[in-house]
Amino acid sequence: MSRFLVGGRVLKTALAVTLSIVIAQQLGLERVTLAAIVALLAVQRTFYHSLQQSLAKLGSVLIGGVLGTTFSFLFGVSPLGYGLVTLAAIYICLQLRWQDHIVLTAVTAITVIFSGSDLPWTFSLEQIFTAMLGAASALAINYLFTPNHRKDVLEKLALTEEGLRRAIDFIMQEMLEPGCDDSSFKEEIDRLDEIIDYGLEEAKLLREEQRFIINRETDSDRYRKTFHIYRSQLKRLDEMHRLARRMPVRVPQAAPLVKLFRIVQKMQQHKCYGKNIHVRKVDQLMERLEQSFAEMDLPKSREEFISRASLFHLFHEIQRYYNRMKNMPSAVISGKPRS
Repeated sequence: MSRFLVGGRVLKTALAVTLSIVIAQQLGLERVTLAAIVALLAVQRTFYHSLQQSLAKLGSVLIGGVLGTTFSFLFGVSPLGYGLVTLAAIYICLQLRWQDHIVLTAVTAITVIFSGSDLPWTFSLEQIFTAMLGAASALAINYLFTPNHRKDVLEKLALTEEGLRRAIDFIMQEMLEPGCDDSSFKEEIDRLDEIIDYGLEEAKLLREEQRFIINRETDSDRYRKTFHIYRSQLKRLDEMHRLARRMPVRVPQAAPLVKLFRIVQKMQQHKCYGKNIHVRKVDQLMERLEQSFAEMDLPKSREEFISRASLFHLFHEIQRYYNRMKNMPSAVISGKPRS
C-alpha cells in the first residue's frame, strides 16, 4: 500500500483557505467561495511568487466583475449574456497573456450575471473584496510559514564541497595505486550531481524571496554561482579520474602531484568557509612541478611512458581545477568546516 505524505505547501494551502473563510464569515459576507478559491490558487512555495499570484487573481476578479456588471446591464440574466461575457473574458485574458487566469475571470463574470442583482456593480465590489480577503490570507500564511531555503542551500553546499573532496581522495588513491576499485567514485559523482540539482532549485527559490533586494548582489546569486562552479569542477574530476585509470603502473612522479592535489583540496575547503588561502605559494609550487616535468629522464618502458603521460595531463587538469576554484565566491558556507 503506497503512502501519501502531506507536504508543507499542502498544509499552508488548507490553512489559508480556512483562514479566508473564517474572516469572510466574521465580516458577514454571504458568498465566501471566491475567497477560498483565491486563497487556494495564491499559496505558492515563496512569498514573492505568492504575491505575484495574488495580484494576478485580484486582476482577474476585477476584470470579471467589470465584465459581469456590463453584460448584466446589457443583456440581463440570459443565455446570450452568459455566452458573450465568457467570450469577452477569454479574449481579454488572451490579449493580456493571462491564459492561466481565464477560468477565474470567466467564473467571476458569470457569477455576477447569475446573481440577478438589481445593482450588479455592488455585487461586483463584494466579489472583489472577497477575493482580496482570500489573497491577503494566502499572503499572510505564506509569509508566516515560509520554508528556510537558505538553510537547505547551505546544507547542500556543504555536502557538495565534502563530496568533491572525497572524489579527489579517490583520484589520488588511483594515482598512487593504479587499478584499484573505482565503483565508489562513480556512485559519488552521481550523488553529487543530484545534490547540485537540488541545491540550484533551492537557490532559485531563495532568489525569489530576495527579489526585493535590487541594489546589490544577493546571497542567492553567490550560492548559484558556487553551485555552477561545483558542477564544472565535478566534470573536471570525472575527467581526472579517467586519466588516472589509464595509468598501468605506479611511477615516482605521482607522489609530488598527489601532494599538490591535496593542497588544492584543502584550499577549496578553506575558501568555502572563509579561511585564508596562500595562492602565491601554490602558484610557485605549480611552476616548480611544471619545470620538473620538463627535466624528467626518458621513460624506460611503455607502461611508464603511458603513466607519465597521464600524469602530465592530470597536472594540467589540476591547474584548471585550481584556477576555477580561485574564482569561487569566498565564505559561502558559514560555520566551522567539517573534517
